[in-house]
Amino acid sequence: MADTAFDFIDFPMRPSKPRRDGLTMMIDWGLPLALQTDVVAGANRYIDMAKIAGTIAGVMPRGLLEEKIAAYRSAGISTSQGGLFTEMAYMQGKIEPFFERIAEVGFDAVEISDNLLSWSLDDKERTIRLAIEEFGLKVLGEVGRKDAAMDDDALLEDLRITVDAGATSVFVEAYELFAGDSIREDLIAKIAGRHPSDTIIYELPVVVLPGVTREFKHKVAVWMVDAFGSNVNLANVEWDEIWMTEIIRRRGADNLEEPDNTQA
Repeated sequence: MADTAFDFIDFPMRPSKPRRDGLTMMIDWGLPLALQTDVVAGANRYIDMAKIAGTIAGVMPRGLLEEKIAAYRSAGISTSQGGLFTEMAYMQGKIEPFFERIAEVGFDAVEISDNLLSWSLDDKERTIRLAIEEFGLKVLGEVGRKDAAMDDDALLEDLRITVDAGATSVFVEAYELFAGDSIREDLIAKIAGRHPSDTIIYELPVVVLPGVTREFKHKVAVWMVDAFGSNVNLANVEWDEIWMTEIIRRRGADNLEEPDNTQA
């Protein structure tokens, strides 16, 4: 904060990059390269990860994709593709060439999810281990469905298997945690009680999901910071929400001392 115009104002402290806690993953829906460059130039210090969402990496020209990945890397921002793309490759029986291409184009990690894919946890575990052991990839796991909510025990078992298989971090699908205008506080408490904070990345709901508004997403971000503190890991932050998310992280007055305004 020393290079800001208001460096005499105290803000709650945040670890600098690279960090394991307080991660912000920006979701990239195909940002034009020039816009990406501008966003990163201004907010680089607050972006830890970028995900080329969904299957967008599969329809983007390879040269552009590699340019975008390289630009993120040069700014110290790690990259991955959307988990749905892995699911598509698996369903087509092309998971090995998919992993090979993920490494070739320069992604830092591969996301492995079961948002819509119906497979056994044994299959998911084998796929995670394949990516790590045969292709040298870092795996970002994801648990949770996009088509229907899982019960607590099923989601927690999926999460355990994903972590045990070697995933570096695990995204928890926003649809599982935040439905309509409610937050599954009991499930979130169980997740936090069983896994280290630097292992879990909580997805914020995105407006492409039915019934989700920016106002609700803001409410969820505030709730997460209130529940877990400034250094909770958050995913699915849009490029124009980076600054707002950082301010939400730093809003906690509990990290500030009350000023002494008494006259001597």
